[in-house]
Amino acid sequence: MRSFYCACEKVFRPDIRDRGVVVTSNNDGVVVALDNRAKAAGIKKFEPYFKQRPLIERAGVLAFSSNYELYGEVSGRIMATLAELAPSNIEVYSIDECFVDFSAVPRGELKAFAALLRDTIWQQQGIKMGVSIAPSKTLAKLGQCAVKEYSQLEGVCVLTQAHQWQWLAARVDVSDVWGIGRKLTAKLKTRGLATAADLSAMPQAEARTLQGITLVRTIAELQGEACIDIDCQPQSKQSIISSRSFGQKQTRLEPLQEAVSHYAVRAGAKLRAQSSLCFRLVVWIQTSAHDATPYADELAVSLPGGTADSRQLSRVAVALVAQLYRPGYKYAKAGVVLHDLRPERLAQLDLLAPRAENSVSLMKVMDGVNRRFGTGAVKLARQGGEHGFAMKRAMKSPSYLSRWREIPRLRLG
Repeated sequence: MRSFYCACEKVFRPDIRDRGVVVTSNNDGVVVALDNRAKAAGIKKFEPYFKQRPLIERAGVLAFSSNYELYGEVSGRIMATLAELAPSNIEVYSIDECFVDFSAVPRGELKAFAALLRDTIWQQQGIKMGVSIAPSKTLAKLGQCAVKEYSQLEGVCVLTQAHQWQWLAARVDVSDVWGIGRKLTAKLKTRGLATAADLSAMPQAEARTLQGITLVRTIAELQGEACIDIDCQPQSKQSIISSRSFGQKQTRLEPLQEAVSHYAVRAGAKLRAQSSLCFRLVVWIQTSAHDATPYADELAVSLPGGTADSRQLSRVAVALVAQLYRPGYKYAKAGVVLHDLRPERLAQLDLLAPRAENSVSLMKVMDGVNRRFGTGAVKLARQGGEHGFAMKRAMKSPSYLSRWREIPRLRLG
């Protein structure tokens, strides 16, 4: 989905659909998303917002702080709709991308079916989606380059014949091939491989020497051979990180404890979502690297028997940050990391470790309430408020889909 964050901002604001839009990162640091109108105005992605602000204002482009809650809700609804329409299960690859197995769709109906998916998402969610169909994942990703470049395709690119993807590959820079990063791009271009077509013709032995089996598979995929299966059951995470830069630097211990408690609770919700237990927890804090005397440190502790209880994770995190805290510093960031994650059904419990009664039931209720009424509807007292450590998001739009008080209102008469 093209410029997904920007598109989400426009769904509930029909008055700005003809305006350029940019979205900033945490604490309004850099521009992380921009639409075509913003690009045409000369605004650059991943450049500091404060440096580009005069240009943004002169061009009449609107700036929004990242509203991850909104983007996640819109994404979830789109993926749910696609899952209902798709002939088989889908693989959610990222917040704005997924793979679908179209093998059950007759070749002559592929374009019509892709158009149906695109039109349905536009009608139901107000998001313009690009659909590309090809024999392999890498070629399907390559097809998205055509969708964005050639408006005559009307958002649908079907690559079923070798001459079709070969024509496209000759016009796509090698850096735009799925899985080819900046360092590998530089190595390939020193060998004279500038396009996806050049990479597709690279000898297998040379590819294996340069980047191993991963590059060999990418080349095979560019040649129309499916080497990467659609994964409808993504693997559980091996670790979970929850951290943020503070909206303003903190000097006292109490806000740091509230912050790591908040992060631990958020990590705990993700842990339970994948039905895992955590057996090791890490907390870290740091000042800005540009401070005269920077400070950063971390502590870890084992959790015998494992846990997915936010209360225990919070208690441990709060105790560790108290040990890490040093007066006289201005702390800019903190984080909680959950390590040694094991499936709840396979974990071996420690008979000597105390376990809270009704923990599973309580956490299930807590998660259910927060899903229904919005994140933070039920929280631990230890979390306090977020005013001291919350991200700076001065231009954040309302959470139209997850907070009752921010639902759009219609005025008649």
